[in-house]
This record gives sequence, structure tokens and C-alpha cells, in this order.
Amino acid sequence: METAPQPADITAYLATVSDAEREFGRLFRADEPLVICDIGACEGEDSVRYARAYPHARVFAFEPLPANQELVRANFARHGATNAELVPLALSDRAGEATFHVSSGRPPDLFAGENWNYGNKSSSLLAPAATGPMHGWIEFKEAITVRTGTLDDFCAQRGLARIDFIQMDVQGAEQLVLAGATAMLPRITAIWLEVSARENYRGQALGPAITRFMRARGFVLAHAIYLGDATGEGDHLYLNVRRPRTWSYLATRWLRRLAGRLKRALFSSPPHP
Repeated sequence: METAPQPADITAYLATVSDAEREFGRLFRADEPLVICDIGACEGEDSVRYARAYPHARVFAFEPLPANQELVRANFARHGATNAELVPLALSDRAGEATFHVSSGRPPDLFAGENWNYGNKSSSLLAPAATGPMHGWIEFKEAITVRTGTLDDFCAQRGLARIDFIQMDVQGAEQLVLAGATAMLPRITAIWLEVSARENYRGQALGPAITRFMRARGFVLAHAIYLGDATGEGDHLYLNVRRPRTWSYLATRWLRRLAGRLKRALFSSPPHP
């Protein structure tokens, strides 16, 4: 077993506004008493981000890997995230126990700096699809047993009638988490999650399947980011069209797209003789 990672300095990470934080900021005011779920919290970096951005919110950080849980606790204490709570659980479509495939490794190109933890961010309930290192450097040398639960059960146990927004990064297990949230989905306003265009994990639902699943449950894909062909990964923002809060955001997006089409059509039209 490899040595557990030590807490990385996330100060610079927190100082940079993430794409998800920017979009959520268009939907929610900083002074609101929100309910926020960070599912697949890793070291709690984004839980700290949202705890600071929304000081009256309750932030639940779901992280099943014991080594990462220690890093979450350390980051919460170091950055004063008193309104964030670690939930040591792997969210899935059922309660019980499951095998958790633990990632490790370090890329040759240290794209986030020398002191960043790289290898602990790709663990999953799903086994890797390939036998070799994922993306050329992520390895899966260990599998452990973790406790699983559903988002529906968690919310029922905590008396949560709604979730304002979710950030989810569960490395291919997105549809398992969503399948365990069928009762809560109508009560969730926004979900930001990582998607993939290729099967990095065995049985992983790819981006188009996630979009179909969400559309069938009243959500629209409001914003998408593709990170490139190197990984095939990206991020999707889904909004619940039954929640009036989303209407202004969606209308603004629609008007921007319409304006862009009109502009392209105008400048691509041949000049009049």
C-alpha cells in the first residue's frame, strides 16, 4: 500500500473561481441558506470553496476513501469551513457495502504544481475499463470495501426537503448516484457533474446517456465544457426546469445563443450587389 497523501496547499485553487462556482453564482445569492452536496469530495477542496462562498449554507461533503477523509477534515479545519460536514459514504443506487477501486499515480507533467495531490482523485465504485494505467499514469493497485448509501435515504434521515445544488465527481459512477436519488431529483435545482465521451470505467454511462437520463426527469443541459480529446472528459450543468429559479438563467442562455446565431448569419451572408 502506498503512503497516504498529505494535505496539499489549496489556497491558490480556492482563489481561482471555478467554472462551476461561476455558474452557480448566476443562480444563487451568497447570503442564502442553501443546501449543497459535494459528492466525491476528494480532499474537500470544493466543499471549502462553497462553504466560503455561501456562509449560510449547509455543505455536505461525501467522500468514501478513508485517506481522503483525513484530508477533508484537515482542510475544513485549516480553512474554517465550519458550515461543511464530512459524510464518510459512497453514494450509489443502494445501501450496503461495495468494492471501491483506489487510484494512485503522478503524471509526468505536473500540471497543477509540485505539491498537488494527483493520484487520489480517480478512485471509483467502478473498475477501470483498461488493464494499463488510465491516461498513461493513473493506476489502480488497491481495492477496498466501503459503505454505500443513497442520496434519497440520506436526505430522509437528515430531514432535507430540498437540495439547491450538487457538484458531483464520482469517476464514472454518476448514474448510480442519480438512480439512488429518484425521490429527491424533483427537489434539486442544479447539478454539475463530470461526464466522459469514452468508457474509462467499466459500465460507465457516457455523456449522451446521462443527458437522456436527466432530460427524462425534467432537467435540461444548460452548460457544457469539453476538456479535450486527451481524456475525453468534461462537465455538464443540468437545471431543473420545474424550479422557477432556473428560468431566468435559461432565458439568458437562450438569448445569448440566439444572438450568436444571428451574428454569425449576418457576417456570413454575401454582400448585396
